[in-house]
Amino acid sequence: MPRSLRGMICLSFACAATFGLAACGGDDKKGDGAPSSGGGTSSSTGSTGGTITTAYTSFPDFLDPALSYTQEGWQTLWTVYTPLLTYKHAEGAEGATVVPGLAEAMPDISADGKTYKLKLRSGLKYSDGKAVKASDFEHTIKRVLNLESGGSSFYMGIVGTEKYVKDGKASADISGIVTDDKTGDITITLEKPDGRFPYILTMDFAGLVPGDTPFENQTKNPPPGVGPYKFDNVRVNRGYDLVKVPTFDVADQQVAKLDKIEVQVIKNRRRQTQDVTQNKIDYMNDPPAPDQLRDIRAQYTDKRYREFVTNSTYYFFLNERVAPFNKPEVRQAVNYAIDKRSLARLFGGLLEPGCNFLPPGMKGYQKIDPCPWGDPTAAPNVAKAKELIKQAGVAGQSVTVFGNDEPEAKPLAEYLSDVLNEIGLKAKPRIVEASVYFTTIGSQKTKAQAGFANWFQDFPHPGNFMFLVDGKSIQSTNNQNFGNVDDPKINAILTKADQNADIDAVAGDYAAADKLIVTGAHGAPYGHRKLTVFYSERMDFDNCTVFHPVYNLDFTNLCLKK
Repeated sequence: MPRSLRGMICLSFACAATFGLAACGGDDKKGDGAPSSGGGTSSSTGSTGGTITTAYTSFPDFLDPALSYTQEGWQTLWTVYTPLLTYKHAEGAEGATVVPGLAEAMPDISADGKTYKLKLRSGLKYSDGKAVKASDFEHTIKRVLNLESGGSSFYMGIVGTEKYVKDGKASADISGIVTDDKTGDITITLEKPDGRFPYILTMDFAGLVPGDTPFENQTKNPPPGVGPYKFDNVRVNRGYDLVKVPTFDVADQQVAKLDKIEVQVIKNRRRQTQDVTQNKIDYMNDPPAPDQLRDIRAQYTDKRYREFVTNSTYYFFLNERVAPFNKPEVRQAVNYAIDKRSLARLFGGLLEPGCNFLPPGMKGYQKIDPCPWGDPTAAPNVAKAKELIKQAGVAGQSVTVFGNDEPEAKPLAEYLSDVLNEIGLKAKPRIVEASVYFTTIGSQKTKAQAGFANWFQDFPHPGNFMFLVDGKSIQSTNNQNFGNVDDPKINAILTKADQNADIDAVAGDYAAADKLIVTGAHGAPYGHRKLTVFYSERMDFDNCTVFHPVYNLDFTNLCLKK
């Protein structure tokens, strides 16, 4: 979803309503006497034990899985609250593979795609020793809806959720969720088929909590979960600890290597960078400070520092309902004129220039080569852009370019304004406060012509990107289709593909839609964000660094040198 750049990059606004590891770790019995769930796993290399200190620029929005919607929160919560379905602890496409979490197997999906049947693993216990029950899943989803979480919209496709929300009774049942605590059976019925639903079940919002967890924000005292770590010593806005749960033993799930991870909030990124360089801090979650980045790259790349391309897309939206971008020639001109090399420099090099709307790590990505607007790593064709503006008869027309006041976003709006002026339009930037930016440009009353937009995946499914350009997603307020893209060919492809739960079967369809987005100049995508890992000398960089495609650095794999 769109993320404001708060130090690192954070998830910000509620989603639109459309919305192999080798060695076995674990005995036949759990340490608390409960039967084993099948044996957790640990990577075959790297040491175990010890404590490290990490630095965040900002405290997570919440330490409650029902509410958190920031990168800092999700990265941590994944290690504490395991959902029914989850992901492999691996990099790249393997890490984006959905696997059973607390469910003993992948769901049995009905022929019409609307009913999902799962079964809870036997013998599961929360970190406080309390037994896990099938009915805890319904309570978990009820907390998301009852607390008006930013994740609520993902679960509104379940039968009975609209009535539950409308009635406002926390203890009421959701008719589309049926559970049996004796057998562990869980049945979920959807209003209509949604091929993205297995991915929705992996989200931290669906990480199970006990059935007596209050319908209140639990950040100060997070509830127990089922995971390799548990929360301890929470100091709101200052830090918290992740402590290893020695009894965590779920088949094929990664167990923690470190005994404890101490998280500190240090707002100054320059200080963080210095502290890691001097081995006072073991890991910083944000990229190093921009003015120190070049030196860090030169001294520590592949030793203590590495960059990773994320499943994200940065693009300029071009509103097709408003002049002059209702003319294809004008949108084409913008794509010809933007210099993706210059845009990458605005990110300090932490942007991978690209042509596609879908990011490279996403299923359905097929590199568009040659790019219709020219090589993303070469100079732009400004002369062609000027010619198209003249042909369209819009030379001199006024354009307001929207951006927000975040350090990395404001220069992008100013850059686009300069480009539009260079090719013959009369443009000026309008900078909006970050906390209201996406709601401002998402209101049809604003009639925002063009501006900054970005998207980081909520889950690794191309549908989570494509709704941004799906005509069916257009709405009057909180609109995420900022360009009001409504191409019948794209709409038809997405309507069919989004209903299919077999992502491999429809990957080609999403690739076809991606190409139509680019060739139709439905916006101007220019690259994919890079994030970083920077360690102290104490950390085992080579053996214990796994950059996950959903959760970024995988905390369960972190370890110290032997």
